[in-house]
Amino acid sequence: MKTFSSEFKTLALFLLATTSLFAADAVNFNANTVTKALYRDMAVHFLDSVPTISSNTSHGYTGQPVYCAFQPSGECLLSAGAYDDAGLKIRWNGNTGSAGDHASALFLFKKANFLNGFNAGSVALLDGNDTVRILFGYMNPGKTGSDQPVAEASLRLVIKDDRGYHISSSLPIGSASELSVKATQQVYYQYNPSSHAVNEAGTTGQASVPSFKNIEFLGFRIDAVRGNKIIAGANVGVVEFSVAATNQQ
Repeated sequence: MKTFSSEFKTLALFLLATTSLFAADAVNFNANTVTKALYRDMAVHFLDSVPTISSNTSHGYTGQPVYCAFQPSGECLLSAGAYDDAGLKIRWNGNTGSAGDHASALFLFKKANFLNGFNAGSVALLDGNDTVRILFGYMNPGKTGSDQPVAEASLRLVIKDDRGYHISSSLPIGSASELSVKATQQVYYQYNPSSHAVNEAGTTGQASVPSFKNIEFLGFRIDAVRGNKIIAGANVGVVEFSVAATNQQ
């Protein structure tokens, strides 16, 4: 009677385990889904059951609903617009705000609206299937600095898994630039999206270690500071945002 080698048995078990895994994009936002800009000119508090941006709130919007929070320290806007309007963004109009004003905007996508069947089953971020791709909109005048409309800007990834909410260390925002990172390789901190800090949408706590299992929300937070050139308007936004995940059937 023919017997299997231990190596063959190991390979067979591995193949059996991985056949139940399905990898694709759980989130894939594209600013082409926005046909009319939506604006909010005051603080927005996060509600995990009520999307801020959807086909009901923004006429012509066809993308995944977005759950938002917004904390401006001065005159500023939370907005969703098309490609040439910088997508999901913070907006300063010309001659608004003051140098040093902070603005913080959270944009989250909920599991109930995940793509490719990820709204069912257990969603995980696994090494090798956790790529986050971000395309930033144009930021007038294409650079940041204290003498510019925007002094500084950054983006942080935000996830909710079975250990709670987590927010990553800051990632650089470049005007009309692209960023690709691995979600499981970032440094994270505890995060509460429902309770604003002075200059933050939500509050950041101590270092955390996500499980990356049973994902309920995926998204990002943009933080920006107004520069001295307040005569000029500026957008700080994301026009494409996708997250690869794994669904264990």
